[in-house]
Amino acid sequence: MTADGYPKPSYAWTVAAILFATAILSYTDRQVLSLLVDPIRGELGISDAQVALLQGPAFALVYGCAGILLGYLADRVSRRNLILAGVLVWSLGTLCCGLARSFPELFGARIVVGLGEAVLSPAAISMISDYFPPSRRGTAVGFFLSGIAMGIGAAIFIGGGVLHFVQLGIFSGTALAGLSAWRLVFLLIGAPGLLWAALIGVIREPVRRAADAPTPEGIHARAGAARPAGAALPHPNSVSTLWMRVIPVYLVVAAASLVDNAVGAWAPSLLIRQFSRDAAQIGLQLGLLLTAGFGGGVLIGGWLADRAGVRGGWVGKLLVCLGASLLIFPVALSVDSGRFEAVMLAVATYFALSGCVTACGFSAILDVVPNRSRGLAMAISFFLNVALGAGLGPNAVTFASERVFGSQGGLGPAISLTVACGYALAVAALLIALSSCRKARTAVHSLD
Repeated sequence: MTADGYPKPSYAWTVAAILFATAILSYTDRQVLSLLVDPIRGELGISDAQVALLQGPAFALVYGCAGILLGYLADRVSRRNLILAGVLVWSLGTLCCGLARSFPELFGARIVVGLGEAVLSPAAISMISDYFPPSRRGTAVGFFLSGIAMGIGAAIFIGGGVLHFVQLGIFSGTALAGLSAWRLVFLLIGAPGLLWAALIGVIREPVRRAADAPTPEGIHARAGAARPAGAALPHPNSVSTLWMRVIPVYLVVAAASLVDNAVGAWAPSLLIRQFSRDAAQIGLQLGLLLTAGFGGGVLIGGWLADRAGVRGGWVGKLLVCLGASLLIFPVALSVDSGRFEAVMLAVATYFALSGCVTACGFSAILDVVPNRSRGLAMAISFFLNVALGAGLGPNAVTFASERVFGSQGGLGPAISLTVACGYALAVAALLIALSSCRKARTAVHSLD
């Protein structure tokens, strides 16, 4: 322990690195399905609409419903034990995906994966908040979130690598030789999680910090005024008002998640089908681009959030979100360019910009909510991310493909339309949040 009562930085960063790797592991188990769409469709005889259900509602159903309760528990019970149990559950669910013999069995296995993964982010961010002092907490949380961001690309990259080795026949002559390649990928990706859980078990549960974010009185005092006693209306910096100010930011992050899930679920299929590329090759190439693009975008977004926060506070972070969101619209058009290199670059650029939006959005949320409620606050955000993101994102592409452009239109126009509509919602929510900031500032001045 250091003089201020926090664990030594070397140990705290070791734990953060373990949680970072755990986030990548969770997204690998979650997202690898997007690389295996066509072989699964062929063997199990399912449609694109059923695949969208597997990538969306099957996972989102339990993730969203269980996430709020698990976030509440993360503020009250051992977070390390919650994460350990989650890793075991989602790893077993991934193994069951590889053994599924029908659509209902695969649907059920995806539900198990969602149940296990629902605990990770609220519990991990809550742990990190108690491992690091406020001066380094933002960087540490951003580091963990970059693991989530990199997980989408890493899932495609790792899945593509495993699929490549399976296709080379490394299991020839073994008991696994009779299994389909896509089944072997699920089994090989799910098994390491059972060993990784043992590493989670050696992490020490940190002491919970009683300190909160600045109180409404403290915020108002720094503004140079005292809070009026007995005011009939809610103070503009009251806890309830602060929570209300977070709602539009929740929508921004959820809209980004919707588009992330849509693009992440169907971009590999777009590249494989439209340009007749090998799935393993696409997995390696696109996986590297997304890992660098999304992960780098989150890290840069976190840095920009810190810089903007120093100069403009919460409003500065929202303006960074707005700028990155507006840049995404021309990128959306490039997804349907019809050129392989342009589509690859557009997908990577999209995720880099989306990473900036996500990092700044989470940073803004953590700035506003009370410290004692951060686990719940993150659970609410991830619930919305899954309900709108994983639940609607993949299905939005299939809806646009079938109902707007027709089956002959391909996936490109449908993905572009989904990106544009999702970020139109994000921009609208940001404008509402900025407007509420101006009203709150005016209300504070009226109380001076």
